[in-house]
Amino acid sequence: TEQSYSSSQIKSNVFFECFREMTNHFKNVKKYGEVQVAFEQWSKFLSIAYGSFEASESNFLIHTYLSVFSKMLAYAVVSNDDFIDDKEMKGIIDGTIFHSFSIQNFVDDDFFHWVKNDRDFKALKKIFRLIAQEISTFDFHDIDEDILKGVYQELIDLDTRHALGEYYTPDWLCERILQEFNLKEGNRVLDPACGSGSFLIAAVHRFRELNPGISVEELNSSIYGIDIHPLSVQIAKTNMLLALGKDVVNACSPIHINVILANTLLAPDGVEDLFGKRFKIQIDKETLELSSQVLDDVKIFDEALETAEELAEQTYMREKASLETFVNTLKRQVKNGAFNKQVIDSFYKIYLSLRNVKEKRRDSIWKFIVQNLYKPYFLSNKFDYVIGNPPWFTYSSIKNEEYQNILNDLAENYNVKPERVANFPHLEIAAIFFAYCSSYFLKENGSIGFVLPRSFFSADHNDNTRSGKTKGLKLKEIWDLKDVTPLFRIPSSVLFANKAKDSSKRSLPESGIKGLSFTGKLPVHNCKLNAAKETLQETNVKWYYAKLGKSSAFSNKKYKVQLKSNPYKNRFRQGATIVPRSFYFVQLEQEMPDNFEDKIINIKTSEALKTDAKEPWKSVGIKGKIESRFLFRTALSKSILPFALYKPDLVVLPITVQINDTNEKEIKLHSSDDLMSDG
Repeated sequence: TEQSYSSSQIKSNVFFECFREMTNHFKNVKKYGEVQVAFEQWSKFLSIAYGSFEASESNFLIHTYLSVFSKMLAYAVVSNDDFIDDKEMKGIIDGTIFHSFSIQNFVDDDFFHWVKNDRDFKALKKIFRLIAQEISTFDFHDIDEDILKGVYQELIDLDTRHALGEYYTPDWLCERILQEFNLKEGNRVLDPACGSGSFLIAAVHRFRELNPGISVEELNSSIYGIDIHPLSVQIAKTNMLLALGKDVVNACSPIHINVILANTLLAPDGVEDLFGKRFKIQIDKETLELSSQVLDDVKIFDEALETAEELAEQTYMREKASLETFVNTLKRQVKNGAFNKQVIDSFYKIYLSLRNVKEKRRDSIWKFIVQNLYKPYFLSNKFDYVIGNPPWFTYSSIKNEEYQNILNDLAENYNVKPERVANFPHLEIAAIFFAYCSSYFLKENGSIGFVLPRSFFSADHNDNTRSGKTKGLKLKEIWDLKDVTPLFRIPSSVLFANKAKDSSKRSLPESGIKGLSFTGKLPVHNCKLNAAKETLQETNVKWYYAKLGKSSAFSNKKYKVQLKSNPYKNRFRQGATIVPRSFYFVQLEQEMPDNFEDKIINIKTSEALKTDAKEPWKSVGIKGKIESRFLFRTALSKSILPFALYKPDLVVLPITVQINDTNEKEIKLHSSDDLMSDG
């Protein structure tokens, strides 16, 4: 009998065999420029997706495998093809076969597209055939659209164990949030951090529930997703295609799936501020300064970019096209394009740069990157609803300096940055997403609903969002999810808001705002809303903005504003901190001694902390001998369990513990000179 798909297939024998073959082949082709560029840019995009990311060839190959897998899966669903010949296989990999099913852009020339050229396709054809055979054993007649969700999660976990918050949003929560929105034909919905597409699928169902006669074309044009994670985008496209169903094949005009690979927060709203009438883009090693007028019309931008790419291909290894030739080609290819000198010069620069990377054999994805990079710009003020679960990692965890600068500017522009500078490193990127996406993407009177960490209820660094100082939104409803299990790894919430420009209208009214408190133990982490309802309870709650001194919180009790500081405040301090940890956290370079009394111990910098270390300390490693009296144990947050300490770390500290005259322990801190003079 035919089987149904489960995420455990990622660990199947087929996967391991394919991975082994791909690894062997990659050793031979990673020297080629177009493969290097794909790997480099994949790594760069993921450093933004995760704040920091250690790129590895094995992860790149796993993502490539999954990208191929999702394309094959999509083809199996839309076609009734029992046998795939070599020509069809090539069409699946390069995406052209989907055109015959009225699907225009299912496959892009993305980071995983290196497998399509003749050299690689020929070498990897065997593994493509294995994947096709594996998929052919599954029954797709009654398909759950988000079948790739488990796969997506397992692969994201291969990349990082950081508490991202996109420990994916379960179906029941997506469905429940969408129930708050009365989606009508003509409305547009955006998920600006769409992951594997769970909210997009929920939006498809909600549209169909409220508008039974909606056409597949209208439905598709109503739903958009953006994500910076390259594999997420391919999986979200696949899931979107599965949710739209077989009606896609009979669409009156080709379907263009609106899932974009881009940095949601890199929009020319910020570029304009930074570069005036000009902005910079990078194509490989070259930085181009362009007129911002090239971004005035998305259709003209796409067509002009296509013209630049085609001309770069035609003049590859030949004499470059003159400016005059380029202008004539541009005006002939792009209808209704009003091109002034600045715009023409900008597109000509793009043409020259694309031609240059082709001649250096470092092409394959640059047109794709440039085309997608500023796509969010064209979506300004276009949406009735914005929904999603934006990244929960903090500003301090971001290692990409360029992205740090963008976030800092946005945090200041939208008044998200905490008043106290010391709190800024703790700010979740989600807070910037919340303000920016509401302000930039929503139409006037549009609504936003985001899944967010519960730190938005009381953490000092989120006070601007609570108090209404943050620009672009006015909170209208609050859900508390802290008593729902299993859910996320940290307590969570959902905040709903309307777009609001007027600062006088953004603060919470004294009468409070409505909300819900959810409680319940769910059967599994991911289940449908119908299943969750059996154990889920919702209680109506009123939320107030409570303030005590400089601290604030959402509370379901109404308090008078207290301007006095908490009387216990002066009795508390920040916990002890030791930085840079590379100098102090150590591991033994010998067998564990029976005791640590009066011994000389061999140590080195702890390997475990290096993954979280920041530059310039990341590469610092110290080793040598130390007197045991300077070795101590310390507890980090990961060591603290209920009523227990779990494997506290070893640290070397220049301190001694002595008994004073009153028989109390006294800690003495020593300088290097002190210790040297003591021998």
